[in-house]
Amino acid sequence: MAHPILRLSVCILLVGVMGADARSAEDPDRVLASQPLSSLGMIDVTAPPFGADPTGKGDSTKAIQRAILFARDAQMVTYFPKGTYVVSDTLRCLHGRWDPDIGKLRNTRDLPCILVGDRSTAERPMIRLADHSAGYDDPTRPKHVVRFWAFGSGREQPTSALQPNINMNQMMIGIDVSVGQGNPGAVAIRHRAAQGSSIQDCTIDARGGLTGLEGGAGSGGSHFGITVVGGKVGIDYSETQPAPTLAGITLIDQEQAAIVNGSRQALTVVGCRIETNGHGPVIVTRQKTPHHGQLSMVDSTVDFKKPGENVVIDAQAAVTLHDVYVRGASTVVQSGQETLFKADQDGWIHVQELAAALPAPPLGSWTPMPGFRYETPMILNGNRSSSAIHALVDSVNGPPKDLVTRHLWRSSFPSWQSPGAVNVAELPYGARGDGRNDDTEAIQRAVDENRIVFLPKGVYKISRPIRLRSDTALIGVGRCYTWIEPLGGKRSAFVNPADPMPLIQTADDAQASTTLAFFGLATTLDAPGAYCLNWRCGGASVYRSVNVDMPAAWKAKRLKELPQYDFPLVRITGNGGGSFYNFHQESWALHGKEYRHVLIEGTRQPLRFYQCNPEHARSDANMEIRSASDVSVFGVKGEYQTPIIRMVDSDKIRIFGYGGNASAWPRRALFEIQDCSSYLLTNLVDSPRLQGAGSADHFAGEGSDPRTWSMVQVMVGGKSDLQLRPADRPVLIRRGDP
Repeated sequence: MAHPILRLSVCILLVGVMGADARSAEDPDRVLASQPLSSLGMIDVTAPPFGADPTGKGDSTKAIQRAILFARDAQMVTYFPKGTYVVSDTLRCLHGRWDPDIGKLRNTRDLPCILVGDRSTAERPMIRLADHSAGYDDPTRPKHVVRFWAFGSGREQPTSALQPNINMNQMMIGIDVSVGQGNPGAVAIRHRAAQGSSIQDCTIDARGGLTGLEGGAGSGGSHFGITVVGGKVGIDYSETQPAPTLAGITLIDQEQAAIVNGSRQALTVVGCRIETNGHGPVIVTRQKTPHHGQLSMVDSTVDFKKPGENVVIDAQAAVTLHDVYVRGASTVVQSGQETLFKADQDGWIHVQELAAALPAPPLGSWTPMPGFRYETPMILNGNRSSSAIHALVDSVNGPPKDLVTRHLWRSSFPSWQSPGAVNVAELPYGARGDGRNDDTEAIQRAVDENRIVFLPKGVYKISRPIRLRSDTALIGVGRCYTWIEPLGGKRSAFVNPADPMPLIQTADDAQASTTLAFFGLATTLDAPGAYCLNWRCGGASVYRSVNVDMPAAWKAKRLKELPQYDFPLVRITGNGGGSFYNFHQESWALHGKEYRHVLIEGTRQPLRFYQCNPEHARSDANMEIRSASDVSVFGVKGEYQTPIIRMVDSDKIRIFGYGGNASAWPRRALFEIQDCSSYLLTNLVDSPRLQGAGSADHFAGEGSDPRTWSMVQVMVGGKSDLQLRPADRPVLIRRGDP
């Protein structure tokens, strides 16, 4: 995984960014000199030479577009001060791996467009589409206000084709969007994406427009904290990456549907509030193949303001609901004209658990196994259900008030603009961030003396672990622009693989409020005893859009002896809990048997993963939950043959929604459960990687016959307790009360 900040010539890149006239007039050194925040790693859209208008009077389309692409190629974030920015055309957020205007393949995921809003007040900056803008008048020809995408790299896809699985690290944080008036074909944001990509903290006014958010992030990316008001459709997930996740979502008064879902494998929606004046269905799922359109919905509310024949979900694929509160509906789930579960009460009902095991269509003629059909069973306490519907429902006075907010970070989330925040690069700390000098003392002192510590763009080398306070907030400028890495050498604590040390160790505190956000942790070949993180904090602690990385195999080829990482890259121990947002790790070499992308061991605090993508490990498992309790994963994606999650001697484990093209070793499984007393797994569906695909040395492995392996294996006392049939793609597996 190549992550270093690129030493690219911004002069050359301006060829594609600004065109010939701008290129002759604007020297990149002068651009950076005129930017007051450039030393932090930010490009201000209002500062020279861009000059976007924050008053909302002038058209800022060209100014913002130039700033976005300049920031991308300088590996900086695009910063929007508070204000309203009027645009009249699509803001194009093209990933920089391949930009036809530059004409040079840059084989890195670390050239994203990252748009960040001002945090000095509670009011967010807004991008507003000008009324009656050209090209936005036809709902049959949708046009985006903000569009994120990536072209192919010439390998999996040609450079002229879209390739969403490499649309990585592209983010928009803390910026609202309005589609204006007279724009019935407007789609506020398009962002189908993968690892590290995310829309966060965004209110979309889609009234009079077509769609709020189009395109789903999965595979280690997902969207959080989004409110959509109005529009024909609130969120259109007809196209997504595998196992997309939505968390902390509010959808109000859509004209047709709040959510349309045709996701690649299961969509997990958690902490969602839907209010409607219509009759529904407010959620519509579609299924083109056996691995599209599944839905798991958790801790959510659906409120019909008008009584009548109201429908919550019209489903073509399997659905599960968990602690979903519904008011004013006559039907909870239907499939076409068939009612699967009615709601016969006028007040609030509490759907504790519901599963609709709709049959999947067969594999198509384009596959090596046309006509092969997966089964969609429900298995409760070891018993395979013969019914297509399972429901536990009761009546209540109303939902908990924190049903949505419990799944989001607090509104006062710390930032570089928070009162009391310190910049570690400024005096008295003076960290260099140059990738050479030892910044340990500077960072540790800043952490010891302050609650909020900001690390500007740079590579910060350390020679011993940074140990955090219970209330530390360590904030970077961007998940691939700020890095912490180990130093090698005799004076480093990171050179002994027999005694591995974390780059960062949190306090061991169940009531902590630790925050890590918007930076990367990476180990290096000259420090073979380093791992990224020892997370021991619980309570309100948050891991938000943090990169964890280790050396790629090709970098080690020059060494006489290859290192073996026989320990986890991330360890969650002690009082480890809180919330992880967009965890992903995909390294696929240099692994010993005991390597894990993440190991959760001995914890008892509530621990939540909102999109988790551990894959490609050549060890015994990608992720392991060992002797732990109260762990929930909302959306998991995996590739390769190694078990994606192994659960051992644990209880209260919940896994909602799986996707990816992993195919287990013969007679093995992708999810292994050993001696666990209570657990829940929903909508485990793969995109088949059939025989003939890939190879043993490919990062995603080789395909296999789906009749030779199982999705889940359960062992108790060394004996099989539950053996799924190879063709089973379970809708619901539950034992006990997880």
